[in-house]
Amino acid sequence: MSELSQLKFPAIYSQLAKDFIDTIVRDSAIDFSISKGLELLNIPANILQDPDARLDGDQINLLLTLGHMLAKKEKPFSLQLVDHFKEDTLGMLGLAIINAENAEQSLGLFQKYAELYIPGFDFSLSYDEKNLDIEILPLVNFKKVESVLVEIIFGAFHFYGKRSGLDSMGEYFFSHDISAHKIQLEEKFECPLYSLSPVSKIRIPRTALSQKVKNPNSSMLTFYIAQLNSELEKQTKESNVSAQARRLMHHNAKQGVFLNRDQLADLLSCSHRTLTRKLKAEGNCFQNLLDEVRFSMAKRLLHQSSRSIKQVASSVGINNSAVFCRAFKKWSGITPGEYRTDSLNDNN
Repeated sequence: MSELSQLKFPAIYSQLAKDFIDTIVRDSAIDFSISKGLELLNIPANILQDPDARLDGDQINLLLTLGHMLAKKEKPFSLQLVDHFKEDTLGMLGLAIINAENAEQSLGLFQKYAELYIPGFDFSLSYDEKNLDIEILPLVNFKKVESVLVEIIFGAFHFYGKRSGLDSMGEYFFSHDISAHKIQLEEKFECPLYSLSPVSKIRIPRTALSQKVKNPNSSMLTFYIAQLNSELEKQTKESNVSAQARRLMHHNAKQGVFLNRDQLADLLSCSHRTLTRKLKAEGNCFQNLLDEVRFSMAKRLLHQSSRSIKQVASSVGINNSAVFCRAFKKWSGITPGEYRTDSLNDNN
């Protein structure tokens, strides 16, 4: 996977950090200045005055680590951050969501533009007859802060749903273990929660998509979308190739298509050799990306379907089931059969 340091986060995260730390140090014995903290992290104190400013992944990692150290121990750190959410915490995206016409449009906006404010994750939609799954796939190595970021994403989904006047109807699936604070998360999110899912996801009934937003404003929505499109175009030009490639490969794999190197290069509007060179410069290669996508899809199929191991292998583009089993054990440390048994037991 790509490294966290390669990501660029909007400067609005430093405002969230400031609000959180101000609350922590108020009426406590902690003597801490947010300006000094930002200085230690090499973050300019006036960063919010620059609309083009960005925090790199290492700075976000340090901010979250520092916040976790300062956080109250009786409440999950992620929920303490979510308590400081405002309508513009996700910038123009947050404002667009609460001005949309209905839940389906709000969800579409979140999926399309979330990478501007929550970089390093892919948000894909998967429908069946009754439900919609919003799957959250990490595209970089978030190390120890991944679980906090996933919980913040769920918190954002809950916050903006409430601000839009939408009913909370669904289920949250976490890829990490939430048993230590499951009760508090359930009280906050007001829905069933599950630990150790093959992929983090939010499941909502399709009937909920027709819910109307409380105060839609089409003219303001048009303005916000124009701004978001401009930002998205700019970011696409600046983002690293590994993240773009991984997102394209994952989306196509969900449709049953595993891109080869030439197909991926065409979609990225570059030559085979240029793609290889750019990936190498980022410490990556095509085969690593393909293996990641195959492993992600294999975990999902083993957990969510009754397909045989041979059928799962074929579905991820590996025709020899023995080769697939060896590769899966190399990826995960256990066999596909053991993974299926463990993942099903964890959710019983």
